[in-house]
Amino acid sequence: MLIHDILGLEHSENIYFVEESYASLKNISLTLQYLKNIQRDPEAEISAIKDENDDIMGLVLYNPRTEDSPDFHAIFTNIISSRPVQNEASRKFSVIAGNLKLNKTYQTTSREFNDAVIEYFSLALVNRQLCEKCRISKEPYEMVYIKSRSPKLKELLRKHKLKGSILEICCGNGMSTLPLHEMGYDPLATDNDKCQICQGLEHSVLDPGRTIVLDATVLSQFFPESYFDSIVGFMLGTIYPFNRETWESMMVEIVRLVKPGGMIMLTVNKKEEIEILRNVLEKNSIKGNLVDNTDADGIYDQWAYVGYK
Repeated sequence: MLIHDILGLEHSENIYFVEESYASLKNISLTLQYLKNIQRDPEAEISAIKDENDDIMGLVLYNPRTEDSPDFHAIFTNIISSRPVQNEASRKFSVIAGNLKLNKTYQTTSREFNDAVIEYFSLALVNRQLCEKCRISKEPYEMVYIKSRSPKLKELLRKHKLKGSILEICCGNGMSTLPLHEMGYDPLATDNDKCQICQGLEHSVLDPGRTIVLDATVLSQFFPESYFDSIVGFMLGTIYPFNRETWESMMVEIVRLVKPGGMIMLTVNKKEEIEILRNVLEKNSIKGNLVDNTDADGIYDQWAYVGYK
């Protein structure tokens, strides 16, 4: 893993981030709980991970081997809680980190460390380290990935080319991420369903360094405004009256994150669904068009919206 490379450790050595998910790094409750105890331990072997500005963005606690457990390195970080605006949890982390006696310092960039964090939680998920008593077995590739869908999506993408940095929302198991990769795109893929993402990771359809389990209704808590050049979402879930507000809030979020002049491309099954999404987008400064993408099968990506900020 990239985190091993940053710390100069053999890939066989045990490393654990103390939080339970990428999303939980926003409030770092476990981190602060543990650090309060660690700062009172004069024998704690603590090292710092610093960014390009020489600021501490991570702490590494070495836990020596005992009769009950092997040695391991526990990692604490405020890199997510400090962005896009530093929250109170991040400030508390910085105060504690500034008062600790440090054993050594590891130097890297904030981007590389963030990539390492994303990769760690992806691999921990697919290795069943984040789900207790998981009983879901790996399904055959041909049972979950439908080849006939890819050409249709590629045709749409050839007509409306993406540019720059790409965020994919509601990626599921990566069925729609496949054609993006095959066309040379490198999206940051997100979905709130960790089982679907796990499936995509175990089939190597999703890239562990570019995949995050994340709720699309809170994206602006994790990324700065006007951060992405293109935002896509393919075959978004069925829109019912009871979940309509959730889908509408996702649209507001992606408008915040797309750059001026950037593109939003969405596909759904039914025309009435894409009209609901279009109405929200266009109330929030997006201008675009509906695309009739229907075919005889009448299942995937039947209606699309392509808009620009």
